[in-house]
Amino acid sequence: MYILKSRSTYSQAFIFSIILLITLLLVLDWKVHRDVHNVKSKLTEQQWRQFLHCQDTALEKSVDTHGSYMVFKNFVRANRNFMCHETITLTAPGDYRFLDNVIQLVDRWDGPMSIAIHAPGFDFLNTLKCIAYLRNCKNEKIKELVTFHLFFEYNHMPFHQSIPLINIYEDTYNCSQPPPYETMRDEDMYKSKQNLTYPINVARNIAKLTVQTHLVFPLDVELYPTKHFIQKFMDFIMINPEYIGPLSKNVFVLPIFEILEGQKVPETKKDLRRMLEDKTAIIFHQGLCTPCHRIPRNKEWIQANVSEGLDVFTDTKRTGSQRFWEPFFVCTQKEPLWDERLNWEGQGNKMCQAYHLCMLDYSFLVLDNAFLIHKPGVKKKKVQILKHQDELRKNNRILKMITKELRSVYGPNDRCIIHQ
Repeated sequence: MYILKSRSTYSQAFIFSIILLITLLLVLDWKVHRDVHNVKSKLTEQQWRQFLHCQDTALEKSVDTHGSYMVFKNFVRANRNFMCHETITLTAPGDYRFLDNVIQLVDRWDGPMSIAIHAPGFDFLNTLKCIAYLRNCKNEKIKELVTFHLFFEYNHMPFHQSIPLINIYEDTYNCSQPPPYETMRDEDMYKSKQNLTYPINVARNIAKLTVQTHLVFPLDVELYPTKHFIQKFMDFIMINPEYIGPLSKNVFVLPIFEILEGQKVPETKKDLRRMLEDKTAIIFHQGLCTPCHRIPRNKEWIQANVSEGLDVFTDTKRTGSQRFWEPFFVCTQKEPLWDERLNWEGQGNKMCQAYHLCMLDYSFLVLDNAFLIHKPGVKKKKVQILKHQDELRKNNRILKMITKELRSVYGPNDRCIIHQ
């Protein structure tokens, strides 16, 4: 009797196990079936180009007018051409003192770059010497990928007695000589002798407008992105093209950090995390203008799992705790430019565009596995604030004017604030 009862119990348990196993398999099959249908497929290159509806352009040397400036567009151009849908162009302002950063920047970016350089008076020829040195004596990628535009005020034209300016560049340099930017002192610049301010937003706009690609990444030359960013972003956006559709209002933010002098630029997010833990890296401008560059959910971003690809970590508006934010981001040519009334010396020159995007109700999508690192060295205080008080007051007045102007255009929006 006991044996029969035991067998009956085992049979019931066996049948129950079979039913449970079948149920689990059915659930698993349903989940797999659901996930397969939910997975987005990556657009083909032809589909991507059709989606963007962009036009290819040539990098042709030309002389143009940009407000009160003369611009030598594509004056020293990259050897390689790109189609409009093919990649992302990094754009940046500068003058010849900062061109040494191009060496590491082009290596990390490994894609097209558009650099607009302020070169008034005799700074024009000195700038060309620096470019020739970089192209002939340093990373070969500079000659392949970087296009340089030069511009100057009409009131501060460079002159040369025997050679027309349009033909004056010679793509040669004696590489046994030191880099020219290392032997030139700031006080000896034409800009310094003439007490000229640096028109950083003019440079930003020239660099952004003079590219071959639909996607652009406006940066400063001292900011280094994570390696292989282009391919990872292109894979991400070709799976999620709706983020940059014709009616979309999105930009793609990379968190920014700075590291101590002498430290190696972190290659991965894991490297960055270790540096943040041992205090050799901090949020950019921490203590100087922490709200300007701190991303939302900053601590979560740092601790989030690292994957091979890219995705959106979080999206936010430039309101509330982010109302003073001036992030660096990937965008397209449809986003507004920077107000050229603002200069570098007076600060706040990027706030105008961030405020404009807020007024347009843009979303700022923070990417999960990409970041920017400023050239090694942490600023303890803003020297330029102390040095350029008059320009600071001037820029503050202009920022108030911009607020009034954009409120007049789009209507009042108290959630959007232009700066602190």
